[in-house]
Amino acid sequence: MSRFFPRDVIHWGEEKLHPLRAFAIRTIEPAGITGLVLRAWRAVILGSGSWLFFVGGLTAGVLFLCGMLTWHLGNYPVRRWPLRALAFLVIELAVEMGMSSVLIVFGRERYGSQIATWGDWWPMAGQALWQRTLSVALFTAVLALVVQMVRRAVDQRTPGSVSPH
Repeated sequence: MSRFFPRDVIHWGEEKLHPLRAFAIRTIEPAGITGLVLRAWRAVILGSGSWLFFVGGLTAGVLFLCGMLTWHLGNYPVRRWPLRALAFLVIELAVEMGMSSVLIVFGRERYGSQIATWGDWWPMAGQALWQRTLSVALFTAVLALVVQMVRRAVDQRTPGSVSPH
C-alpha cells in the first residue's frame, strides 16, 4: 500500500487500492458525505436541548470534518492541498445546504431554538460558509505545517536521505 501524505503525485491507476482508499481519493464522495452528516448532526444536536450534548456534538462535528478532510488530503502532495481543500469546501457546502433544504421541507431544520423557514436559509448558508471556510482553511494550514515538520524531522534522522528541493 502506498504511503499517506505522498511527496509526489502518484498515478493511482498503476496499483490496486483498498476500496476505502479509492473512495478517499475522489473529492465528491468524502465531501458529499461530510455535508450530509454535518447538517443532519446539526439538526440532532440543536434539537436536543442539552448544553452538554450541544458542546459535545459541536466538538464531534468539527472532528468529523477535520477527519474527512485529512482522509482526503492525505492522498495528495501538500502542494496540491489548496485546490483540493477548496473543492472539498465547495462540495461540502453545496451538499450541506441541499440537506438543509430537505430538512426545512420536513420541518426538522433548526435556526437557533426555532424551526427554520425558507427565509432563514440564506443566513444559515452564510453562517455555514464562513464557519466551514475558517475551519477548512485553518485545519489545512496546520495539517500542512505538521506534515512538513514531520518530514523534515524524519529526513534529518534518516542517514543518506536527500531532500526533494
